[in-house]
Amino acid sequence: MKKMKVLFTILTAAVVLTAMAGRSSAVNLLLNGDLDNKVPPGAAGAPPTGWTLDEFKTNSGPTTDLITTEGFIAIGPDTSPGDLGGFVKGFQGNNITGDLANLNMYQDVVGAPGVTYQLTGWIGAGASYSGLIAGTQTKTLLKIEFDNDNNRGNGVLGSATTDVQAAGLTSGGCCAFGAKQFAVTATAPAGTTFVRAVFSGLNMYDPKFTPDPDPSAFIDDFNLSPVVPEPASIALGMLGLVGMFGFGRRRG
Repeated sequence: MKKMKVLFTILTAAVVLTAMAGRSSAVNLLLNGDLDNKVPPGAAGAPPTGWTLDEFKTNSGPTTDLITTEGFIAIGPDTSPGDLGGFVKGFQGNNITGDLANLNMYQDVVGAPGVTYQLTGWIGAGASYSGLIAGTQTKTLLKIEFDNDNNRGNGVLGSATTDVQAAGLTSGGCCAFGAKQFAVTATAPAGTTFVRAVFSGLNMYDPKFTPDPDPSAFIDDFNLSPVVPEPASIALGMLGLVGMFGFGRRRG
């Protein structure tokens, strides 16, 4: 009877964990991850709400307007009416004078050590975006950072980065701009209390010197989620325990 109770407990745990995995895999920890500016209220032509923007040029220093949310960007899984996307204005950098445009867009959420997180985002580009040029100094990055405070300036506990150009960034015309989904995954180290989702466009410039969307990047639909084992994996693990239980019972 005691062994039957143990078996029942194992099977119940399998059902519960499988259900939890199905729900947790869909959780997005980010505020305004879709850049639609609905919470808090915003509008097209404004910076993305809920995100911290670090914008500067190499020579002239802090600046603004390196990113706005626009309705003409139709990338990612949601392209319904009213959908907005991020217009990253790489053309504001000048490669001749060396006054390059730099954008770090990031958001902190509560995290915990030992948990694995995945950040995904849809990213595309105009044909003349400097981040597509071979050997370019422009870096287009998707990054997860782990921290014990909300201060990015005093270092981090750990991080992981995907170089989007190396991972296959492509260009296209309006309004999909060749966008694809990119991802980065990492496990939070000891001491983690915050997980930071980061998109960066660094050392951007306009190789055409024409202020149109072509020398720009386009971003949308970011998702930061804890990685939960697939329901099938959990079920297999539980079945293994059941098998071990049965083997032990036969030996007994």
